Amino acid sequence: MARNPELEAILQAWFDLETGAPAEQSAKRSRLDALLEQSISNSGKTNVSKRDLMVAMRDEYRVFAKAKHIEMRQRMSRLK
Repeated sequence: MARNPELEAILQAWFDLETGAPAEQSAKRSRLDALLEQSISNSGKTNVSKRDLMVAMRDEYRVFAKAKHIEMRQRMSRLK
Protein backbone atom coordinates (compact mmCIF):
# COMPACT_ATOMS: atom_id res chain seq x y z
CA MET A 1 0.00 0.00 0.00
CA ALA A 2 1.42 3.39 -0.95
CA ARG A 3 1.59 5.83 1.91
CA ASN A 4 2.73 9.34 2.47
CA PRO A 5 6.55 9.25 2.99
CA GLU A 6 6.20 11.30 6.19
CA LEU A 7 3.66 8.84 7.59
CA GLU A 8 5.78 5.90 6.49
CA ALA A 9 8.82 7.33 8.33
CA ILE A 10 6.79 7.80 11.53
CA LEU A 11 5.35 4.29 11.36
CA GLN A 12 8.81 2.81 10.77
CA ALA A 13 10.31 4.79 13.65
CA TRP A 14 7.47 3.65 15.92
CA PHE A 15 8.01 0.04 14.88
CA ASP A 16 11.76 0.37 15.42
CA LEU A 17 11.13 1.73 18.91
CA GLU A 18 8.84 -1.15 19.84
CA THR A 19 11.04 -3.89 18.37
CA GLY A 20 14.51 -2.49 18.99
CA ALA A 21 17.07 -3.48 21.57
CA PRO A 22 16.69 -1.92 25.01
CA ALA A 23 20.07 -0.19 24.65
CA GLU A 24 18.77 1.68 21.59
CA GLN A 25 15.43 2.79 23.07
CA SER A 26 16.54 6.33 23.90
CA ALA A 27 17.81 7.06 20.39
CA LYS A 28 14.76 5.48 18.79
CA ARG A 29 12.39 7.44 21.05
CA SER A 30 14.22 10.66 20.11
CA ARG A 31 13.86 9.88 16.41
CA LEU A 32 10.14 9.15 16.74
CA ASP A 33 9.59 12.30 18.81
CA ALA A 34 11.43 14.41 16.23
CA LEU A 35 9.35 12.98 13.37
CA LEU A 36 6.11 13.55 15.27
CA GLU A 37 7.10 17.14 16.12
CA GLN A 38 8.03 17.78 12.49
CA SER A 39 4.70 16.39 11.30
CA ILE A 40 2.76 18.53 13.75
CA SER A 41 4.78 21.58 12.72
CA ASN A 42 4.20 20.87 9.02
CA SER A 43 0.47 20.56 9.61
CA GLY A 44 0.23 24.03 11.14
CA LYS A 45 -1.89 22.70 14.00
CA THR A 46 -0.82 24.12 17.34
CA ASN A 47 -3.29 22.28 19.56
CA VAL A 48 -2.19 18.73 18.68
CA SER A 49 0.23 16.83 20.88
CA LYS A 50 2.53 13.98 19.89
CA ARG A 51 0.32 11.66 21.93
CA ASP A 52 -2.79 12.86 20.08
CA LEU A 53 -1.08 12.15 16.77
CA MET A 54 -0.03 8.67 17.86
CA VAL A 55 -3.57 7.89 19.06
CA ALA A 56 -4.93 9.02 15.68
CA MET A 57 -2.43 6.78 13.86
CA ARG A 58 -2.89 3.71 16.09
CA ASP A 59 -4.99 1.72 13.60
CA GLU A 60 -2.65 2.55 10.74
CA TYR A 61 0.28 1.49 12.92
CA ARG A 62 -1.35 -1.84 13.74
CA VAL A 63 -1.73 -2.63 10.04
CA PHE A 64 1.86 -1.53 9.41
CA ALA A 65 3.27 -3.58 12.31
CA LYS A 66 1.30 -6.68 11.31
CA ALA A 67 2.67 -6.44 7.76
CA LYS A 68 6.21 -5.99 9.11
CA HIS A 69 5.90 -9.03 11.36
CA ILE A 70 4.60 -11.13 8.46
CA GLU A 71 7.47 -9.89 6.30
CA MET A 72 9.98 -10.82 9.02
CA ARG A 73 8.48 -14.31 9.42
CA GLN A 74 8.62 -14.90 5.66
CA ARG A 75 12.24 -13.75 5.57
CA MET A 76 13.11 -16.09 8.45
CA SER A 77 11.38 -19.06 6.82
CA ARG A 78 13.43 -18.56 3.66
CA LEU A 79 16.63 -18.80 5.72
CA LYS A 80 15.79 -22.29 7.02
